[in-house]
Amino acid sequence: MTMNDRGISGGDAELQRLSGDACSVLKRICAAHADHPFQEGREDSLRPSEMTRAEFRLALSELWREGWLAAVRKIGGERIFYIPSGRWETAQNHFFPITPPTLSSDGIHLSAQADPGLAGELFRALLFAAEEGLPLTAKGAVHKKYVNLLAAKLQLNERHLQGLGLRSPYPEDYPLPAILAMDLLLHLGLLERGQQAYSLAAPSVENWLRLDDSEMFALLLSAVSRRYGRRTAADRHFRCLIARPAYLPGRWYSLKDTVGWMEAQGLSAPGDRAALMEASVAWLNGLAGFGWCEAGVTAEGSPCFRWTSVKPQAEQPIKKAGQAAERIIVQPDLEVLVPEETSYSLRWSLACFAELDQCDGMWSFRLTRERLERASGRGMSPQEIIAWLDRCADHGLPGEVRAVLGQWSRDIGRTALAETLVLSCRNEQDADLIAGHPRLLGSLERLGPRHFGVSRDQANLVRKELASAGMAPLEGLPSRSDEAKSADGLFRLSSPPSGESEPGLQFTLPSDPAAGLWRGDDYAAALPPEMPPTLASPKELWPDSADVPSMWIKERRRYHASTARLIMEQAMKWGTKVRLTMEEQTCEFIPSRILPGAWKVSGYLLGESGETSQERELSDEDWDKIQLVVPSFPAVPPSAPGGGCGMMG
Repeated sequence: MTMNDRGISGGDAELQRLSGDACSVLKRICAAHADHPFQEGREDSLRPSEMTRAEFRLALSELWREGWLAAVRKIGGERIFYIPSGRWETAQNHFFPITPPTLSSDGIHLSAQADPGLAGELFRALLFAAEEGLPLTAKGAVHKKYVNLLAAKLQLNERHLQGLGLRSPYPEDYPLPAILAMDLLLHLGLLERGQQAYSLAAPSVENWLRLDDSEMFALLLSAVSRRYGRRTAADRHFRCLIARPAYLPGRWYSLKDTVGWMEAQGLSAPGDRAALMEASVAWLNGLAGFGWCEAGVTAEGSPCFRWTSVKPQAEQPIKKAGQAAERIIVQPDLEVLVPEETSYSLRWSLACFAELDQCDGMWSFRLTRERLERASGRGMSPQEIIAWLDRCADHGLPGEVRAVLGQWSRDIGRTALAETLVLSCRNEQDADLIAGHPRLLGSLERLGPRHFGVSRDQANLVRKELASAGMAPLEGLPSRSDEAKSADGLFRLSSPPSGESEPGLQFTLPSDPAAGLWRGDDYAAALPPEMPPTLASPKELWPDSADVPSMWIKERRRYHASTARLIMEQAMKWGTKVRLTMEEQTCEFIPSRILPGAWKVSGYLLGESGETSQERELSDEDWDKIQLVVPSFPAVPPSAPGGGCGMMG
């Protein structure tokens, strides 16, 4: 499953190749179930009244064979069907086109303003997981202390998330922004679970950071649309509908008009309007929390919404030639500004040695001594960092900044606090100064010309006093399990862009699309798909065809009432219809049951176009001639997927 699975290239062209019956059935399945699974045996409720059971089964078989339906078996052996992701969006867009009317902005009051973007929040969460870790308790949950620390780093408004129905396995007092961030990181495959902690999946993180905004936003919108919000087909339709290009960024749209249109199209039930409106407002608030949308209320008190300029798009825009995608702006006051088109890989490199202040619109970082010291402890020398900044900064590195960084770099590394709490000095002169420090007497034990032993309870005092003396020790990396060391390779400075994407490097979602802190509703896509069954010939579709007189099928004739009844019964057995001559007019009739008592049959009489029907009761006196109609058997090449003509059941 790749980042392009939200849409299938040429989907409309593939729809055009389907038969009319298959399109009619697909439209009804799309409206009733969206992309949610439905149980085998319940699909007959979707059969149009003007379509026979045989035609319906053949249409379902065609959809299955052509990939518009997928079938899997649950653990208990139950078979379920669903429209695959990408195919469903294409079908909804094709069968239910919309041109929504816009609203004037006059009198609209904002009820939910757009927060910083979700991509930036996940960036913060990745950085936290890399630097602080996400250790697990004995029960397999992340320690509450670390969940709270992660939440403190995020700017997601918890109020915007409260109506999304997050199925968190954690207690209610755990902050929702941290829960959502961890769930999305797991769902995207950026975090992986070990025995003692969640750790970064380094290769996936590197490929994720190579994506641009449009690619990230498309993936994130697809993920949150599947995992969060009320879980009904109508809500799924609403979430997909308003994400279409027809809903333009910056334009206000009426929620009431959108829901009313859905009712008119059969995408929601009129009786569900109040619940759908409430759930839709909650969803719009969630989109505002993700930075993509703003919600409001008109002067009449009706809810409305508009997309922001960063609305996710299904199609990735073409990058303009000459974009300055790898430039940053270093200010004399040590602030680093990052233009919006700058790659996330470069932003990550900055975060390795600078403090992330803002990640909304133009990102900003701040150069600090603490972050520079921490980067040095991870193997990035100050000289390497200064050279990297000078190379990436627009107009080079300001002299004031170069001087400050140079001063910091001269102090960094004069001492190093090793993991064994052995203080190591650069030279004997520094060691002699430390040995004579009046406030460190009793806190250190000299082990050699340049080394001291540090008692654990005195480590903080030693750090403080050495920092005051201009000799702050480098922090040795604390001991960690092997499962946490995968993040170490992510702390490095990005290389200059080559101008071309590296071959074979593409972000891919995990094989389990329902992965996360909890199982999502799209579990079916993770199960092995079943191939449609193969039928070698029409005789297998009509097993008793040899016992049916051929003249019943070949021509319309006048028959005795008893024979006419047999033809009607055969049509019901095969799930097909009959062709009648009534008052010198030819029409078709789908029998449903033989009525008790006097010989009569109930069913649907089709109009001349075959698309309208009316329920009727007929006797043999109501027609002159009758003919058994058998659906034409589709011609499928043996090499086609599934071969032959498969049937449901």
